[in-house]
Amino acid sequence: RVMPAFEEAAVAWLEEPFAPHDRRAYKAASALGRVPLAAGENHYTRFEFATLLDDGAVSFVQPDLSKTGGLTDRLRIAAMAGAHKISVNPHTSATALNMAATIHFLCAVDNPGHFEGDVTTLNPFRDRLTDAAPFTLDSEGCVRPLDGIGTGLTVDEDFILEHPLIEGPCYV
Repeated sequence: RVMPAFEEAAVAWLEEPFAPHDRRAYKAASALGRVPLAAGENHYTRFEFATLLDDGAVSFVQPDLSKTGGLTDRLRIAAMAGAHKISVNPHTSATALNMAATIHFLCAVDNPGHFEGDVTTLNPFRDRLTDAAPFTLDSEGCVRPLDGIGTGLTVDEDFILEHPLIEGPCYV
């Protein structure tokens, strides 16, 4: 019932409106209107993305580097998406390392989409985990990878010691 309102508002995409593996709901919703669907921040392997892409219900995939097995598998996911003529619009977790690595990833693929950057007022894992901001916007509103080795960031090891890992699932 809300799809016409989304279309009228020119919504660019509807992000993860259903549980990640509810293939039937994604397929049904994709036939209800013209607003594209996006999914993937809660998919973990290239095999899950292969199914998601083969179903043909989503127009954007959003792998998260901290969940998808690192850069190699994410490059494989981007290649699969490219074969379906779909851009990759990665989900980023809230850490400076994830954001910087995501920008490098977007620069390395031939089907980059949007960068999702955290712009909240207070995020110590973005602002204090490393020696610099993970991204800045240029005059055109674009991000570029940082210069330097790796991601271009140096981790503040004292910050890590002040924030030990908590048992259970987490982001990098």
